[in-house]
Amino acid sequence: MKKIRMSRELAYLIGICSMPFAATFTIKANLGTSMIVAPAYIISEKLPFITQGQTEYIIQAIFIALLCVIIKKFKPAYLMAFVSALLYGSILDFAKWVMRADTVPGNMAVRVLLLLVGMVATSFSVAMLFETYLTPCAYDFFVSKVGREKNLDMRKFKLAYDGSMLALSLVLSFALFGKLVGINVGTVLMAVLNGNIIAMFSKLFKSRIEFFNRFEKLAKYFD
Repeated sequence: MKKIRMSRELAYLIGICSMPFAATFTIKANLGTSMIVAPAYIISEKLPFITQGQTEYIIQAIFIALLCVIIKKFKPAYLMAFVSALLYGSILDFAKWVMRADTVPGNMAVRVLLLLVGMVATSFSVAMLFETYLTPCAYDFFVSKVGREKNLDMRKFKLAYDGSMLALSLVLSFALFGKLVGINVGTVLMAVLNGNIIAMFSKLFKSRIEFFNRFEKLAKYFD
C-alpha cells in the first residue's frame, strides 16, 4: 500500500489542535482527567477568574523556567514549548466552551463513551506530535530534554515525573477542595492504557504515512 505523504509541520498542527479537544472529552465525562491535565483543571475550578487554558500558560512557563535551571542553559528554540502551550491553552478554552464541558451528561454510558473517545484522541494527538520536530507543550519537552541532558533512564524518569504530577494533583485537590477533584477511575485508566494506545498509533503512522520536512531550514534550527 502506497504511503500518504504528510509534512511534519502539518503533523504538529493536527496534534496540537486535536489534543485540547481530546482533553475536553475527558473533562466533560467527569470520570477523571489525565494526571498531566489535572493540576491546571483543579486550580481553574477553584479560581473562577482564570480559565484552565490560562492556568496552563502559567504552569508550563514554570516548567520551561525549571528546565533551564536544571540543565543550566537556554536556547530561543525552547520558547516554542511556550508557543505550543499558548496554542493548546487557547484551543482548550474554546473547546470547553463549544462542548459545554461544565455540563456533565446524566447518562453514565454517554460519560464512559466520552472518556474512551478522549483517551483514544489523546493518544492519537501525542503520537502525531512524536512525528514532528517542533517543540510540543512544556510537559513532554521537559521530560525529554532533562532526561537527555542528565543521561537519565527515560522510562524511570517518566514514571517518576508522572507520579509527581499525580501527587501534585492530589495535594491541590485536597488543599483546595478537601476532596478528590479531577482524579477518578479515568485517571488510572489513562495512566495504564495511554502508553500502549500511543504505541499502536505510532506503529500505524509508520506503516501508512511518510513524514517529511516542508521547511528544512526551520527543522535544522530546532534539531
